[in-house]
Amino acid sequence: MCRKYLILVMIFHVMFLTGQNKPNILWLVCEDQSLFFEAYGDSNAYTPNINQLANLGTVYKNCFTVSPVCSPSRSSIITGMYPTSIGTQNMRAYKKDSKGNKNHLELPYYSPLPNKEIKFFTEQLRLNGYYCTNNSKEDYNMMSSPLAWDESSKNAHWRNRDINQPFFSIFNFNITHESKIWKNNNNKNSINESVILPEIFPDNEDIKHDFQVNYSNIEKLDEKIGEIIYQLKEDNLFDSTIIFFFSDHGGPFPRYKRSIYDTGIQCPLIIKWINQDTANRNDQLISFVDFAPTLLDISNTESSHSMEGVSFYNKDLRKYIFAATDRFDESRDQRRCIRTKNYKLIFNMDTLSSISKEINYRKQMKTMQVLDSLNDNNLIEGYFKKWYLNKKDKYEFYDISKDPFEIENLYYDSSHINEIDKLKTQLNIWINSSEFCKMSETEMLNQMFNNDFSLRKLNPPEIIKSEKGLFIHPIENGVSVGYRQKGDKKWNIYNEDKSLNFPSEIEIIMFKPGYEIYTNLIKYNIKE
Repeated sequence: MCRKYLILVMIFHVMFLTGQNKPNILWLVCEDQSLFFEAYGDSNAYTPNINQLANLGTVYKNCFTVSPVCSPSRSSIITGMYPTSIGTQNMRAYKKDSKGNKNHLELPYYSPLPNKEIKFFTEQLRLNGYYCTNNSKEDYNMMSSPLAWDESSKNAHWRNRDINQPFFSIFNFNITHESKIWKNNNNKNSINESVILPEIFPDNEDIKHDFQVNYSNIEKLDEKIGEIIYQLKEDNLFDSTIIFFFSDHGGPFPRYKRSIYDTGIQCPLIIKWINQDTANRNDQLISFVDFAPTLLDISNTESSHSMEGVSFYNKDLRKYIFAATDRFDESRDQRRCIRTKNYKLIFNMDTLSSISKEINYRKQMKTMQVLDSLNDNNLIEGYFKKWYLNKKDKYEFYDISKDPFEIENLYYDSSHINEIDKLKTQLNIWINSSEFCKMSETEMLNQMFNNDFSLRKLNPPEIIKSEKGLFIHPIENGVSVGYRQKGDKKWNIYNEDKSLNFPSEIEIIMFKPGYEIYTNLIKYNIKE
């Protein structure tokens, strides 16, 4: 009997026992962490709760974000699309209630206007009967869909759903965020004083201290994860819930966060499947754009539009990982990469600037201060001497299997010419298919908005009244529609194949990325 069939049998058995017809799904999401966990061979932090998930589930060795920074990364998770395809690749492009303010480069804040049809995948889950909660960070680098969640707040919880209703719940933990390195500077808990630094860093006590603080933060993260797992068990839901643990991108340190090297884009991913009988280690390639289609696949939910990701649920369909870096606060660094299990090719669009970028926010970290001081005094040695050079190669090629920290550029090594040409071809195909991948932020904005940065307006929908009730038909394509009885707080997802039946009047809402939210009160005394 094949493994896929066995898993399906187990899932249906558990769902029968719980009175549900769909599995529960829980995401435990930390911030700014690379593979600093025992499941990946790093035992500096004591993480019994994360270890429990690893011992009961699958540890994925090759999971990658599409962008090594928060909001672009999260935009891909919620849509199943590459940020360079939908215009969310520049960090902190969108700011709610910006009121005409401008960002670090004196560009206006904006919610992008993509040409491709996109939706928040949780809308599809809700339409399929799921109770979807987010506790509580969104940060999608664009206006959030008001229909994405049943609850999105610090109090959002699966416990607020209807009896036997399947749930998809996210809990976000910022205890491991970059800023906690300096904010929790005096906290080290039980961390071993003899932490060994990654080989790219100089042997410096201040840098070592920052790593110790990070491990201490990871221990606090594990405690918080333990609280959520306890609640699941308390509700007798642990066995019937698929649990994902992952980070939104790589670690908090220089050359990790904001870096297109694996230290910035490779992320931990552990999944406890339902009734998995043995622990697994899986080396298939997984991208964050794959999360949305995978969740829809798990829940037997069809998407209303195409996504750029592919499901990895009992499948291994991905051949290549693609990622991009663009603007980080006040600095630009346009780099593109393609990765296989063994090799990595990086394309640097600007060769006349350093890999190191001035990020004022990051200068609060002692590690950054140490590196800058060494460089300013011409004392920098080893890897970071190259990091500060005021130029970089147009292409970088690394044999990841032998050089995991991507130190030796083999692009000019003739023995790799075939592999390099192959990856160049595939990278160019991806760049050309990803609409905004070649553009600067200014060029993208000119194409999207033509100097008019106001949100577009949706046309009023066509309302049809019949004996069966009300039907709502948006004029534009790719519009999400919701409704609620007047006075209710939560929006319901409208199924275009079904009519609405209420005694007198309902409120409707329509959402499309890049457009103003449309709301209206519909009364039943309208003409047919």
